[in-house]
Amino acid sequence: MVAVFGVSGNANISLGWPWWLAVPMALTLATAFGTLGGALAVRTEGIYTIMITLAIGAAFYYFTNQNWAIFNGHTGINTVATPHFWGVNWRADIPFYYVVLAVAALCYFAVEYLSRAPFGLALQGVRDNPRRMAALGFNVNAHRVAAYAFASFVAALAGVLQVWNYRQISPGSVSVGACIDVLIIAVVGGITRPIGPFIGALIFVLLRTFALDFLVRLGLDGNRFRLLIGLGFLAIVFWSSDGVIGLWQRWRQRQRRGADRSGGGRRDG
Repeated sequence: MVAVFGVSGNANISLGWPWWLAVPMALTLATAFGTLGGALAVRTEGIYTIMITLAIGAAFYYFTNQNWAIFNGHTGINTVATPHFWGVNWRADIPFYYVVLAVAALCYFAVEYLSRAPFGLALQGVRDNPRRMAALGFNVNAHRVAAYAFASFVAALAGVLQVWNYRQISPGSVSVGACIDVLIIAVVGGITRPIGPFIGALIFVLLRTFALDFLVRLGLDGNRFRLLIGLGFLAIVFWSSDGVIGLWQRWRQRQRRGADRSGGGRRDG
């Protein structure tokens, strides 16, 4: 939507709006679309919710890949204009780094605050025991849809930054592979803490970067780096259902137990 409403090299498709109009419109439409998808997904539970989400992603990928009037088909929209104001090119390396850092920090603290607010506590209750929350008078589906709406807004911010980063958008950016990457990042990092996805993203990027170089040195196809990522994903999930955060918490608990036993032994002596 940033490319469609904003300025790009595809003048016959892009509407030419300034970025300060195109971005709010894109955020609004992305949030609305995500909320609609959430309204469909919350009718199921567990693996079926994930399957519906992936199905929506797959449908949208093929829609954009075959639609030339709005999305320019598989070619996508190139040379998307990035913001320039206050005499600064905000897509330059250093300014854009701080823009991404500021957005990531704001999103982190917003999620952290929300998780401790009454609405966030209600969401945790809906996650852990939806039947009990419904018995207490909470509208379980409404809370889940609201969570989808908030998550969609955060994802929309990331989408805007991605378009500015690459200055283009293509159907591959919204393919099922991209959806699975995000899912892997969330699960590997840990979904019970706001810091989890950041840790998962760091691990994913490191594996993707160095695994590719490692495979090439071994004389193997570099595209098989996803095999190593998949093996790492399986290993982490096997040892901890809550990703790296869960492994860290288990290690801390063992350290505390060991310290307590050592302290108890000294007192007995």
